[in-house]
Amino acid sequence: MKLNTAAGQVATSALGKTLMHEHLVVGFAGWEGDSTLNKPWERREIIAACVDGVEELKSEGFSSLLDPCPNDLGRDVEVMAEVAAKTGFNVLFTTGLYDEHYAGAYWKLKMAVDRDAVQHVTDMYIREITEGVGTTGLKAAAIKVATGPAPFPRFETQVMTAAAAASNATGVPIITHTAGVDGEKQLDFLKSQGVPAEKIIVGHSCGCADHDYHRLICEGGAYIGFDRFGLERIQPDEVRIQSLIKMIEAGLANQVIVSHDCVMHMRGQAMGKAGAKLPPRKPIHFARVIAPKLRALGVTQEVLDSILLDNPRRYFEGETKFATGGARQAAKAPQPIG
Repeated sequence: MKLNTAAGQVATSALGKTLMHEHLVVGFAGWEGDSTLNKPWERREIIAACVDGVEELKSEGFSSLLDPCPNDLGRDVEVMAEVAAKTGFNVLFTTGLYDEHYAGAYWKLKMAVDRDAVQHVTDMYIREITEGVGTTGLKAAAIKVATGPAPFPRFETQVMTAAAAASNATGVPIITHTAGVDGEKQLDFLKSQGVPAEKIIVGHSCGCADHDYHRLICEGGAYIGFDRFGLERIQPDEVRIQSLIKMIEAGLANQVIVSHDCVMHMRGQAMGKAGAKLPPRKPIHFARVIAPKLRALGVTQEVLDSILLDNPRRYFEGETKFATGGARQAAKAPQPIG
């Protein structure tokens, strides 16, 4: 099966070790209007930062990443293409819009006043998947959906409706943003619109430590995103590790994707004094820090390889049954992390 990337199509069998939720460039709507910026947006610096980040990933054996940046969050497919060309790395990207809280006024207003807004967004998604973004010819590999906590406002319901219609029309999968809660409600809505559960990743689920919540999503047939490793102001990694081990012990490792939600370059200035002092998170954290801790707690390399190699491929290929091989072998009982 062929898959869209920022360098053209590749076979899903060529994805290799893949991180499923990382960002090259992000910019919150309105960043370009900040005239107090110390330095303007410089393409060379952005490319250099992204190339450095990708080269580090390559040193850990990764060959692909999915950048699920929505259209309205500073997505730049030309940057992705240049980074892919310089590194030989598979950079996949999405089409989509962000949640109501962060959405720009343009989309909020359009959804509020235009009767054909949902169809307009659906058509835009389909075009970016089948023809490419703008005049670039670069095509999206998946659709991004984002919501806050339920009940979902009208804007988010409209955007999910468009995403479901575009997924059904093109066959490409959906990856979501959540606030760490109500992912099962996202899943239920998308399924009600005809999207097969195995084509959905419910993102940021590791923001919740409730194993029953994680099981609910997997029992609904979707993949689950443990995709914010290293983001400890939201959830300590120790909690994420224990939650992941519970998933493995429950036989659900084949439905887990892992990542960091890192940003290699953030447009605009850091938000707040604390943000300016924080060291940048890097998407090598799982390989260099988390994986060794998991192995020390009894998780086999076979399980880790299945999560990083097999699950992304199966998600994009739309496999309808989750395998029952090595990835469902339980780890040893969880132990305290020293």
